[in-house]
Order: sequence, then C-alpha cells, then structure tokens
Amino acid sequence: MKRKLLALLILMGFGIVCLLSWMDSCFLYEDFHLSLNEGNGFRNQCIHKDFIAFADSISPTIGIERETLLALLLYRHHFTLDQSSFKRLNKSLEEEELKNLYVDLSEKKQEELERLVKGVEAVWRDIQYFPVPLSKYELKAQVHFDNSWMFERSYGGHRGHEGTDLMANINKRGYYPIVSMTDGVIENIGWLNQGGYRIGIRSPHGGYFYYAHLDSYAEPFSSGTEIKAGQLIGFMGDSGYGTEEGTVGMFDVHLHVGIYIKTEKYKELSVNPYWILKYLEDRKLTYIY
Repeated sequence: MKRKLLALLILMGFGIVCLLSWMDSCFLYEDFHLSLNEGNGFRNQCIHKDFIAFADSISPTIGIERETLLALLLYRHHFTLDQSSFKRLNKSLEEEELKNLYVDLSEKKQEELERLVKGVEAVWRDIQYFPVPLSKYELKAQVHFDNSWMFERSYGGHRGHEGTDLMANINKRGYYPIVSMTDGVIENIGWLNQGGYRIGIRSPHGGYFYYAHLDSYAEPFSSGTEIKAGQLIGFMGDSGYGTEEGTVGMFDVHLHVGIYIKTEKYKELSVNPYWILKYLEDRKLTYIY
C-alpha cells in the first residue's frame, strides 16, 4: 500500500512538472504579440542590476547584445527580474536557454522580438550617469527615492505618477546640480503647470528622459540643442503646480524623473524609472557644490 501511494505521489509530481512546463511553453509562444512592449510587465521595467551584470558577462561569449539578452530575460521570466529571481538562477542553464530562445524567436517571431528589443534599447542603451551628482564637500547632500511609479496624484485631476521623485536631504532650491543621464537632443524645455521648469531630452535610441521641478537651467538652452551624458542641465528646485510661471513652494525640493518610449500605438508611453535609477546609483559623478 505504501509503495502504491509513493508511486502515485511521484506520478502526480511528474504530472505537475509537465503541466508547468507546458504552461510556460504556451506563454513563450502564444502570448508573444506585437504590443508586448506596451504591457504593464514591460512598462514596470523590473530589472535588478544583478541581471544586467549577468547579461554583460555572457554577451561577448554567446554573441548576443546586452539589450537583446535583457529582452529575452524579461520575456522568459514573465517580466520580473528582481533579486530573488536572480538568486534562484542557474547561470549555466540560463545561458543555454537564452541561446535557444533567441534562435527560436528569431525564426518564428522576428518582428515581435525586434519590437521588444527596441523598447529595451530605448530605455537602457544610452543611460550612463545618475542625474544627481555627489558633492565634493558636503556628505549630507544626498537624495533618496522610492518606487512610486503610477501612485495616485491629484493636482490637475486624478492621474498616475509617471516617474520617480528624487527627494533632497537638504531642502534648498537651486543647491543640487542636475546632469543628463544620457547623450541626446533637447526636445522640450520651459514651464509646465505640473512639471514647473522642465527639460526633456531624446536619447540616440529613442528614449525620452524628462527632468522636472527645476529651479533654473544651467544655460539658456533651446530645443534642438545637443547634450552629452553627464552635462550639467540645471539645478533641483520646487517649481510647478501652478498656472503662473515661477510658482514654487508647493512641495519639498526634489527632482522628478520620467522616462518615455514611442511604440506603434503611443507617441509617449511612460515606463518606470525606479529600476533604471537603482542601477545608476553606482554611477554618480562628483561635482563641486
């Protein structure tokens, strides 16, 4: 009797494994559609820096670019590449599976794969620096931020928060320098009721990087001006939330960072900057202030 029960349990376990494998296979091929880079999974951009380091390490050996590997990893792990997922990763097996997945999708779903990779490139290919440099003299001149993407906001009507707020430890407008995270071209600059003094920079691979609530600009910039990664673009402030240009004091000093991509359906689609900023925390310039 015990042997029969044990055999039944083993058979049930095998069946569950087969079912999960089949379900995963269904996800990998049946749900791979043209709007994949417009879904909430992709837009949340949950990519822990350990996965980026893993993609960097295997990219030269398997001949697949880092951003393509990130797209494959996102898709393979249902768009959740957090630290706990990385700790469970069998790296040798993962490398082999990614190579096989790349070949299969390139043959069967090439157009859809290209769209997903293009979305990843727009966000990740051009980023180089954290937008708030360290101070050479003041250790307290730090910022802190939480994952507040799509939290409710009420000014100007109920809406989702399309960005991440970098809050100043020293609540002093005009004190913290702000640098561009990427190379790019200024697409928009000037006053917005919600964003105050803002600047929007289009990076070479299509990402739109938006910096809001500035106190002032570093130079009299204009649309079309080319910007280099790490270049000073302005100073952190508390401008905005007012129909009158120059409104300040409606909230604490901080920098709002937004990141947007273009897709087939949307000219401007928000993605979560939080994980990009977490990755860039180790890439801070040092300025004299």
